[in-house]
Parts: sequence; C-alpha cells; structure tokens
Amino acid sequence: MKKILLGLGILVATLSIPGNALAQDTVSSLTKNSSAEGFIEMRGRYLQDGSTVIGNAGVGKVVAGGDTVAQMVVDKVQVAVIVEQYNNGAWSQVYSWRESAVNTYTVSTSKNLTVPRGYYYRARGIHSANTDIANSFTNGIWMG
Repeated sequence: MKKILLGLGILVATLSIPGNALAQDTVSSLTKNSSAEGFIEMRGRYLQDGSTVIGNAGVGKVVAGGDTVAQMVVDKVQVAVIVEQYNNGAWSQVYSWRESAVNTYTVSTSKNLTVPRGYYYRARGIHSANTDIANSFTNGIWMG
C-alpha cells in the first residue's frame, strides 16, 4: 500500500493507494457529459457531507466548485477545489483554491475558469470539518 500526501495551503489529506496505481486515475470516468458531480464516500465525527462539481460554461470555459457540510457547528470547515486536465493518460492540476469558515457548519465556493479546449477536465475536492478529512472526485467532462 503506497501513501500519497496531498497538500493545499494548511489543508492536508493522506490517501492510501494500492500497489502502483494512482488514485486519481482509478476514480474518474471520461464522459461526453456537459457536467459532473462527485460526493465524499467517508464521513466522520464532524464531517457530514461534501461534493465537487464541474460544468461546461461555454467555449473554453468551465465552472467548478465544491461544498463541505459538518454535522454541527465546528471550529473550522474547509473545501479545497482542484481542477485537473487529462492528458497522455494522467490527470494534472491546472487550477486550485480553497475556502474556509470558522464557527459554522458549511462552506462552499465556485469559480468560472478559462481552459484550453480539446481535453477532459474534472474537479477534485478535499473536504474537512475540524479533524475529519475526505476526498471527492467528479468524472471527466470533454471540453472540445
């Protein structure tokens, strides 16, 4: 089992990855859909729900975002959104940002982004509520 450490600012998550496979390559399907949404698969003591979304926003533009919901008011709730491009059999990061809030139970963010055409794109989310952390992935959408 290989471990990969993902970091964005102060938000850090550890993913367990079997063998030499990359988690990012085994989680998403490539589709011709105009939008995709992904949800967290793990919950915890504080973390209740989270999702990421990506959609075609016109020629050479995507809209991407995410949200995180805690089970109660927590000290800190965060969502980090990573937009990735599929090229030569691998996903690579093209944009990332995060949003956080204190003394609340939810946070969300979205952005309109310009991307090169002729590639698949997906959104990956890292969701946290206090000490609970989980990931979400959308399927890849074609931006022709």
